[in-house]
Amino acid sequence: MHRVNLQGIDIKISRLSFGTGSLHHILTSQRRQRLLAAALYHGFSHFDTSPYYGFGMAEEELGKFMRSHRNSVTTTTKVGLYPPRDLRPTSVCIWTTKLLGKIMPTLSRPTVDWSIAAAARSLDCSLRRLGSDHVDLLLLHEPVSGAVESEVFLDWLTRERAKGKIRGWGLAGHAACMDNWLSVNHLLGMVLQVRDSLDRKEADTVKIYGRNLQFTYGYLSSAQRFSGELNATKILEKALRRNAHGSIIVSTRKLARLKELATVVQE
Repeated sequence: MHRVNLQGIDIKISRLSFGTGSLHHILTSQRRQRLLAAALYHGFSHFDTSPYYGFGMAEEELGKFMRSHRNSVTTTTKVGLYPPRDLRPTSVCIWTTKLLGKIMPTLSRPTVDWSIAAAARSLDCSLRRLGSDHVDLLLLHEPVSGAVESEVFLDWLTRERAKGKIRGWGLAGHAACMDNWLSVNHLLGMVLQVRDSLDRKEADTVKIYGRNLQFTYGYLSSAQRFSGELNATKILEKALRRNAHGSIIVSTRKLARLKELATVVQE
């Protein structure tokens, strides 16, 4: 699979990144590992995760996978959104919490904490789960500009990079929420991971400020939600033309779908 250098940072990323947000829906670790291995086989070299995904399970499974493949992949994890409470990231705990959350939504909502202390603890825990001394990208997960002390966060991220624990940083979420940072070209937005769709074109907010699209996601889910139909290859072809210089994050639990999506980039 073709790789690209992201604008503004010297990291080479596969044109498709594999998102681990639904990895916990797969019932066994063996099947999760098989899916991650298939992603690498089909050319996905970048894996996107978060401590909130599967309440830590996604990072743990990715860490198991990277024991044999650390030099072949790059990774993104995040800070700011955390599991709703201290839970062992097991299928039983995850599904029990999510089922109860349908009755009482507060039980499954993420804990939001924009303190540096929480971010530092989270990064250390993420590195332990990933079995790595560093992560390539650390992104603020759905940040709200009024809640984030931008300069304090930037100072902390700069220190963590100097220690070798991260290679770069940025913002992840809806582009409209990043407007305050984008409008002043704030260094906190080194890398942008934004939701986008072919009909609403939410990522145009990024383009307005002269930035290339780096990471985008949401094309397949939004197409299915709005039209009820999903021709994944055609949608992805259009998405790749729209994001011509960066990487598109896709997520699937099906090996056949994984191969189908990878084929679009390889053709």
